[in-house]
Amino acid sequence: MTDDDRVVPAASPPSLDERLERVHWHIVRSDSLRASVASRAATLLSTNALVIAGIALALGLKSHKPETVVTILGIAALGCVAASVMNACLAAVTIRRWPRQFSTHKQHVGHLGPPYTFAEITSTTSTFEDFKQRMATQPLDQLLEEALAELWRCGLLHGYRYAKLRIALRWLLAALCFFLAVVTASALVP
Repeated sequence: MTDDDRVVPAASPPSLDERLERVHWHIVRSDSLRASVASRAATLLSTNALVIAGIALALGLKSHKPETVVTILGIAALGCVAASVMNACLAAVTIRRWPRQFSTHKQHVGHLGPPYTFAEITSTTSTFEDFKQRMATQPLDQLLEEALAELWRCGLLHGYRYAKLRIALRWLLAALCFFLAVVTASALVP
């Protein structure tokens, strides 16, 4: 009998505890992804602030009353910065609660309770005693279900945030192009 002829026994399915532990690991990983997106959004916001400062300097480079073309380019750059800032902020934090922000996915995940929805904890438990009772009596299979739902929500939220981050970067690149045009125009205009 060769190594290729050996029969490999089927692996036993993971226990409920093992599955819950796996899902918890992914939730912790998703929190690291969220922090990464927030850090990138902060970088975009800082760069936007530098663009604004540069535009202010460029507008006053030659005189206190810049030419019309320089003013128009400066306003266009500031408009791009505003769009970039708005999207970078939305990448860091959504402005609506989950059911309104992702209403198309509401039916897939009912209303989750603690321990996975800290931001909405008061909508399911009003007192510490309610919270303690729910946590102490929650069956492990329900905990796994809620952990999986939270992981799914984390994935949707990460996709949304990353899309907003990409949009913010595109607007920042446009602002930088207009900024270079402002600097060039203000240096060339007599």
